[in-house]
Amino acid sequence: MTLKIGDTVEGRYKVLSEIDSGGMGTVFLAEHHLIKRRVALKLLRPDLAEDVDTLERFMNEARIAGTLGHPNIVESTDMGFTRDGVPYIVFELLEGSLLTDEIYRTRGFPVRRALRIARQIASALAASHAAGIIHRDLKSDNVFLTDREDAMDHVKVLDFGVSQFIGGEARNVVVGTPQFMAPEQITSPGSVDGRADVYALGVILYEMLAARRPFADHDDPNVVFQRILNEEPAPLEVSNLPPGLEVLLFERFITKRADERFATMRDVEGALAAFAGIVRPEGSRDSVPILALSAAAGLPATTESSPSLPAPVQAITLPRAPAQRPSVAWIIAAVVAAAGGVGLVATSKSGSQASGVAQATAADASVARDDASKLASAIEASTRGAQLRADGLAQTPMFRAAIETDAKTVADMLRSEYKLKLESGEVFQMSQLRDGKRVVLTRLPPTAGTLPTTDKPALHVADGALSVVVTSPVLNPDGKLAGAVELLVPVELGSLRDQIAAHASELSLTGLDAPLAIHLGSASEGAGSAAHVEAPIAFEKTLAVGSATLSETIAPPAAAASASDAAGGMPVGALAAWGGAGFLALIYVGSLLRARRRD
Repeated sequence: MTLKIGDTVEGRYKVLSEIDSGGMGTVFLAEHHLIKRRVALKLLRPDLAEDVDTLERFMNEARIAGTLGHPNIVESTDMGFTRDGVPYIVFELLEGSLLTDEIYRTRGFPVRRALRIARQIASALAASHAAGIIHRDLKSDNVFLTDREDAMDHVKVLDFGVSQFIGGEARNVVVGTPQFMAPEQITSPGSVDGRADVYALGVILYEMLAARRPFADHDDPNVVFQRILNEEPAPLEVSNLPPGLEVLLFERFITKRADERFATMRDVEGALAAFAGIVRPEGSRDSVPILALSAAAGLPATTESSPSLPAPVQAITLPRAPAQRPSVAWIIAAVVAAAGGVGLVATSKSGSQASGVAQATAADASVARDDASKLASAIEASTRGAQLRADGLAQTPMFRAAIETDAKTVADMLRSEYKLKLESGEVFQMSQLRDGKRVVLTRLPPTAGTLPTTDKPALHVADGALSVVVTSPVLNPDGKLAGAVELLVPVELGSLRDQIAAHASELSLTGLDAPLAIHLGSASEGAGSAAHVEAPIAFEKTLAVGSATLSETIAPPAAAASASDAAGGMPVGALAAWGGAGFLALIYVGSLLRARRRD
């Protein structure tokens, strides 16, 4: 070290304290003698100042940081030599933390935060590449997070010391940090271009999301190099990723083939911006909101307030009442109950002969309303997931470029450059707007039928299955409508179907583009007459269909069914009425006997 605290460098910068030191040199906190502005003064190690290559790298960093003038690149304001002939660079003073420290302090970032930081890095590198400069040592240790005008996570990219000027002399020397180096940096460093920085940014994005790097750290760089060249990165295993983001990261950033990566940082910015636009903000509700069914649908309005509780009842002791003669009312009540039982038998027989279906009870209607609400929530959840995927695909730069070509070009792209992964039952379609008409460019799988293009998601019934069709517009580079991406996704009803099957044997939906009937099982077999109930299904305004009707065949409770069967098909109500009549008659007889004893 040729400087100590209190020294003044070239009569301008007073050294106040040491900030950090590393293999290249030491960074001091300093203050300009006249304007009192505090800066970071980076001093090269004296022994390295005699090495021509190291000195060139150091001076290179000063030139680049001082000329690019990008808000996300650290600014260099001055440079010079100490009285001992050791070079120094003056940088703007940054307050905050290194990206690496923040990643492992928080154990990884939410998706939205990671994308926001990655976009700023891409913007900085886009400016660097436009100036003909490849960073070649982009890593999380060379990214600084600071606050700027109340905006958190403002990015500053550091250390352009090993940068290579595009079109300049390319040395066949491996430079960079092993964990962040693209395969071509290892095998043919002389051919490195801007796509090596794309690879490094992909590693940083991976690290921000997973709090680890794609290839395990190892002390031996050769082991790391072998893993980069021969192994595939471990899956992210991160929850709540927007659909397609992991595929984009693996196939367009950290793929081993440079020609499969994004060609420019501007393309990277566009792709990251597309995903940032469809990610929920941190702290937003991820759960499906409960639907409020309107009073217009004939259902009572619900509130979140708890029902009021009755005041506690106090026990009191009453004096013994004088003996009285048994009332004739007991025997009259018994006769009425017995007659009611006879009436129930007659009504049950006539009703059964007329329809063969049990009347729906208030409990059955409540069950149907609950099923309708759950079904609406499941449909809306599938719709939101499908729309996010379609929006992500529509805003992918590759699709935005392909939309103005022809069907053959799009088909070749999907075959060779972009492997679109579809789940079972899904259909992808891309259409082009040509002379005001929609022309289908491609459809996967090719055997699927044509999907409709609608302004809002639409429900579709085919082959006894329910699906949702979503559409997302594709804009050309000028921001004009060029076509659309359509996606059909089956509505996931697995767990809900099992819940409904526990109390219903059949389920049907009407009010969609076609009726849907689902046989759920044999919940009502052997249970006597089943009840047919209906309930309205109200959807959010995001769906093209506003409402539908749910019809269910609900089995009567097992206890009621077994009681009916035990009585030979006799209605349970009739049995209860006759039992009550007998009980009342016994009370009357007992009262009469007690009165005689007292007499």
